Amino acid sequence: MNFLTQVKIGKRLLIIGAASLLGLALVLILSVNQLNSALRQGFNERTKQTLEVAYSQLQRFQAEEQAGRMTHEQAQATAKEAIRTMRFGKDSYFFILDTNYRMILHPVKPEKQGKIVRDEKDADGRTHYQTMVETALSPAGAGFVDYNFKLPDGSGSKPKISYVRVFKPWGWVVATGVFNSEINEAVARSAWNLAIVVVLILAALAAVILTISNSITAPLKHITTRMGSLAEGDTQAEIPGTERGDELGGMARALLVFRDNAIAKSFAEAVQAKSDADQKAIVSLLSEKLEALSEGDLTSTLHDGVPADYVALSNNFNTALANLRDLIGVLAEGSMRIETGSHEIAAASDDLARRTESNAASLEETSAALSQMNTRLRSSAEAADRTVTSAQQAIGVVGSGRSTAEQATAAMIRVSDSARGIDSVIEGLDKIAFQTRVLAMNAAVEAGRAGEAGRGFAVVADLVSALAMRAEEEARRAREQLTATQTDIVVAVDAVKNVDNVLQQISGSVEQVHEFVESMANDNRAQSSTISEIASAVNAMDHSTQQNAAMVEQTSAAARNLAGEVATLSRQSARFNVGSDSSAGMRKPAPVASRPRPSAKTAPPPIAARAQTAANADWASF
Repeated sequence: MNFLTQVKIGKRLLIIGAASLLGLALVLILSVNQLNSALRQGFNERTKQTLEVAYSQLQRFQAEEQAGRMTHEQAQATAKEAIRTMRFGKDSYFFILDTNYRMILHPVKPEKQGKIVRDEKDADGRTHYQTMVETALSPAGAGFVDYNFKLPDGSGSKPKISYVRVFKPWGWVVATGVFNSEINEAVARSAWNLAIVVVLILAALAAVILTISNSITAPLKHITTRMGSLAEGDTQAEIPGTERGDELGGMARALLVFRDNAIAKSFAEAVQAKSDADQKAIVSLLSEKLEALSEGDLTSTLHDGVPADYVALSNNFNTALANLRDLIGVLAEGSMRIETGSHEIAAASDDLARRTESNAASLEETSAALSQMNTRLRSSAEAADRTVTSAQQAIGVVGSGRSTAEQATAAMIRVSDSARGIDSVIEGLDKIAFQTRVLAMNAAVEAGRAGEAGRGFAVVADLVSALAMRAEEEARRAREQLTATQTDIVVAVDAVKNVDNVLQQISGSVEQVHEFVESMANDNRAQSSTISEIASAVNAMDHSTQQNAAMVEQTSAAARNLAGEVATLSRQSARFNVGSDSSAGMRKPAPVASRPRPSAKTAPPPIAARAQTAANADWASF
């Protein structure tokens, strides 16, 4: 896209407009193609729907035939007359063939009615009637057929598309069609209207592009010309377009800033030249005064030859020099006082170090005692934790016992239910035995009626009756035994439930013990934690005390060093000339007698920490 950087903005806008026009032309071509397809599909759908109207007439008269209100011939004749007069569109009509290629109805070419038209051809030599029948007899039962229709007046032919559908009850093929010229005319009209709209849009778009291009390029040329004159040094001419609200207005306002900066730069250069000359003069004066200051003269101030812009600097220099004179004088007096105080600080530090060592020994004994107390509390807490664990295990054992008791209760209940089922079986056996005995009695009666011939059958009936009575007796005994068993099961279930209640009470008691012991364990842990915190605090105090002792020793040494440094400072301050006799009148303070450092008092031996060899070694080294 680098070539665009060589193209002017106006031409770029024209390129955009040309691309837009080309895009609209492509859209027009695609729209015409889609319009052609849509109109052809619409004509096909209209032809199909129109044929459905004629088809419904055949269905109506065929229904009259089935209802017996018309004969077969009457129904067909009436249907043909109804379809003969039907028209749609400009020159469209309906015609009918049968499946044997016989022309049943043709309103435009009546001479073909009753003739076989299978071999007749259209203007292109195709047997279009045969194709129509074959399309109607296809599995779909309907379809479109394209052919070149010969005009009735012999003036030529026109392409035509027909839609055919078979009417199976009568074996007829009803057809209609529309000329392609109608479709082409509709497409041409729509395309022409669309082209007019597109041309109008293209004209409006071209006018808008030219207007926008001129509104951008013309002001841009003015701004470019003004930028060239500004680059040549013209800072007086006005900047065009600063009142605009678009990007060109932003460029004009930016160019206005450039012009103002150029004016400000010219003024700043003049001011800078004057400032450089003043700066050179003040630097020369300051060099002279600083040279005198480096030799110890604090009375050399700035007065003559100072530029107007550097009067404040001169005043500040003189003020700083005066403050430095005062500082040197105060420093000389303060050094003498500091020397006296440093000797006193050294003596006090020695005394504080002795007391700090004694406090450190007491803190060590306290830390050892707290450690022993913390160990005993931890042992007590661990024992309480073990007791809590044992109580928890006991709760688990009781819970397991309750679970076992519940399982036993459920098993006994299932046995009781099974016993009820057995009772039902025994009852069924009892009924079977009773019915068997009744049958045996009936058999005996029938044997008695048979006389001598049924005597053997009567013996068998007696035996069956006796066996049935014995079965009833055994069933009664089994039922009594089962009743007793069910009673024992109920007693056992109650006993197991009592055991479960006792186990529940035991579990509650153990849980209370568990809570009490756990509370004791928590209290012991809290006390142990508190003692640990106290021991940590005491250890921290012990460590801080040791640090304090070391710091006191360092303070004592620093105080002695300070006395030496102050003496050196006094000698150095005497080198400066402050313009008064104060330095000559400074008296040297009498040295304070150094107090001998008292020997540290021997600390008493620790009670509980005598075994801590490392700690004792640390204190000894301290």
